[in-house]
Amino acid sequence: QTKFNEDLLTSTIEIQEKAFDDISRELHDNVGQQLSAATIYLNLLMQEAGQQQNSKLQTCRENISNSPQDIRHISQTLLGDKITQVGFIASLRIELSKINKLGLCRATLHTTEEPLLLDPRKEIILFRIVQEAISNATKHAAGSDIHIAIKKQEEQLKISITDTGKGFDTSDTKRTGIGLLNMESRAKTIGATYQLSSKIGLGTQVEIFL
Repeated sequence: QTKFNEDLLTSTIEIQEKAFDDISRELHDNVGQQLSAATIYLNLLMQEAGQQQNSKLQTCRENISNSPQDIRHISQTLLGDKITQVGFIASLRIELSKINKLGLCRATLHTTEEPLLLDPRKEIILFRIVQEAISNATKHAAGSDIHIAIKKQEEQLKISITDTGKGFDTSDTKRTGIGLLNMESRAKTIGATYQLSSKIGLGTQVEIFL
C-alpha cells in the first residue's frame, strides 16, 4: 500500500509537470505571437493616426510590448527543464523579480554562495514547493513582505519561506487548501520534511528540510 501510494504521488507530480510544460509552450508559442502581431498593428495605426490618438496608442503599445517579457518569465518558471538549466537559485530570483515588479509583495532572497548540487528531479520539486508558498503569500498575506532563506549545513539543506501577513489558525481544517496539501505531498516524494507554522496577525512560515 505504501509503495502504491508513493507511485501514485510520483505519477501525479509527473502529470502536473507535463501540464506545466504544455501551458508554458502554449504561452510562448501562441500568446506571445499574438502580442507581437498586436504590436505590429499598433505601429501601423500610429503611422496613420493623428497626434491626439498617437499618445493613447503609444501607451497601449508600451503595455503590450512589455507583456512578452513577462510571459517569458512565467514560461521559465512553469517549464521544468528550464528550471534545471537555469538552476534553482536563479529560477527563484526570476520568480521574485516578477513579484516585485508587479508590486504584489516585497520579496527578498538570502542564500548561501555554495553550489547546492541538487538532483534535477528534486530541484524541480523543491522549486514547486517554494513557488506554491510564494503564491499563497501573495494571495492571502495582504501585501506583506516575503523572506526566503536558503541554508546549507553539511548534508542538510534548509529552505524557509516567511511572510509578515495576517496569518491564520492552522488548526482550522477549512483553511487546509489544496495548495498546502500539494506542498506536503511534493516534499514527501523527495524525502524532505515539511513544516508549516502560522499565527493570526503574525504571518506564516513554511520550512523544508532535505
